[in-house]
Amino acid sequence: MKNATYLTTVILFILVIMSSCKNANNTAPINQQLTGMSPDEKEIARKEISGRIDEIIKGVKDLDVDAALKPYSSDTCFRIVNTDASVTDYQTMKNGQTAFFGTVKNIRFTTVKEDFQFLSKDLVICTWTGKNEFEPKKGGKMKIDPYTGSMLFSKKNNEWKIIYAHESSAQPVKVPFEK
Repeated sequence: MKNATYLTTVILFILVIMSSCKNANNTAPINQQLTGMSPDEKEIARKEISGRIDEIIKGVKDLDVDAALKPYSSDTCFRIVNTDASVTDYQTMKNGQTAFFGTVKNIRFTTVKEDFQFLSKDLVICTWTGKNEFEPKKGGKMKIDPYTGSMLFSKKNNEWKIIYAHESSAQPVKVPFEK
């Protein structure tokens, strides 16, 4: 029994050492080998993708559907899973956003957190978490908190575009009238 415990400990130690070492044929860390991106390249991609998300937020705030959807790919392969569990293409998403924007006085998204997973030099997943506050034309104020979107960004022609998205949110609630 003592020998089995010793052998198990040695094997675990070797596995830990092997997984923390750099590949002998490539001096880059394992995660850099998998994505092909250095830490500096990842930071640049983070900033560029965050900028694209800021474009969406500004377009929504301005009630400008075209500006809000500019970071999305209009390719036929684009899909979005909406908060109502429907799956739509770009044009259907645009039509829905246009209709919704026509029913509100204002909308404001606030970023709480962005997480990034780097799959390759030109493929990154960003999970955005925030909240959404809007004022319907009928009156009142509504809030959705939290609101989360996972977006698959692809870089083509030196531009990050969303090629797939999945949104999830809490139910909208009325914001109490402030005295």
